[in-house]
Amino acid sequence: MEPDNAEFRETFVPFSFKPIEVRFEGKPLFAGTMLGVEPEASANSRTVTVSAYALPAVLGDCTMAAADLPLEFGGLRLREIISVIAGRFELETDIREDLGDRIKKVAIDVDRTPLEFLIELLKQRNAVLSDTPTGQLLCWRSAPTGSPIARWDANSSPTVKASFNAQEYYSEITGFTPAKRRKRGSHFTERNPFLNTIKRPLSFRLDDSEAGDAPGAVKAKLGRMFANMASYTIEDIPSLKSPDGNLWESNKTVKITAPTAMIYRETELLIRSVTLKRTKDSDAASLNLVLPGAFSGEIPTTLPWS
Repeated sequence: MEPDNAEFRETFVPFSFKPIEVRFEGKPLFAGTMLGVEPEASANSRTVTVSAYALPAVLGDCTMAAADLPLEFGGLRLREIISVIAGRFELETDIREDLGDRIKKVAIDVDRTPLEFLIELLKQRNAVLSDTPTGQLLCWRSAPTGSPIARWDANSSPTVKASFNAQEYYSEITGFTPAKRRKRGSHFTERNPFLNTIKRPLSFRLDDSEAGDAPGAVKAKLGRMFANMASYTIEDIPSLKSPDGNLWESNKTVKITAPTAMIYRETELLIRSVTLKRTKDSDAASLNLVLPGAFSGEIPTTLPWS
């Protein structure tokens, strides 16, 4: 922290939301917006801690501007809806998937964030939102299995921590479509093939935009259940790069055997998120892993502890 330095004072301004870019070996790694500027002083040091989030993250903080409302969409494809909303926040998009047929009619509530709105539309299509290294709003699907970027066996496995949430685990999931005038609603059920010793049902409502693909929406919700009920963290990998020579990144898979984390058999897992750390003395990466197919509506054929 250099409070007497004019350049420092101009750069680190609270609530300025200035752009931030991070590069690694000359290539873009992150493009975002400065959020926190936290000064701290003691008898021995003066520092300022800066935090930032990716450019598209503003969609989760804010609602649509009053001038943009009411915002209704009819007869548009989801990729067009995403582009319209992103454009209102001067964001570019990178949509890598076919997101299905046109949506009959849908609207954003005045008090709902664009991110919440888009996530609900994308869930039933087995797609997720993220950001690119250059700050675009990224829409993609979960990576398929078969091409892991790393492999650890029981002898070489790093520190793995397991996290299980039994309350997020259900024996069946049912989606109910809304009843319309002179026509009753319907429902669709997907059963958990791994839980048949106890009854733990979960039901939810499908809005009009989901009704046309209700079976797919229910299967997608069951698939996401497997991401919520079991996850794994690999900590302190001593490199920012994976064995293929690229930076560790989400939406890739790894194969691992870790009996102490109840991964008793070699299992291919999906990287949900990555934490990269660099100090003047060392590099380290941490990976958060979930069952493959958790975000693509695919039900596992077996479980790591089976």
